[in-house]
Amino acid sequence: MTLDEYNTSVKQILEEQQKIAQSTAQLAMSGQASPTNPQFAQLMSSQWGLMQQIAKLNTELMMGVMAPKK
Repeated sequence: MTLDEYNTSVKQILEEQQKIAQSTAQLAMSGQASPTNPQFAQLMSSQWGLMQQIAKLNTELMMGVMAPKK
């Protein structure tokens, strides 16, 4: 993975997080943002998955797994 690929991956994840944030805000404003709401629980599950993806990418970056761009 190159640094450009890393940046592209992170940008995609951040775009997804923005969508989740907007959906969560809509649920909150309608009083439906609670752990018992299946839609809210699904959003939080998706957010957790994205956080794990970012952690994995950052770990690979820190460990030097990424090859320098030629």
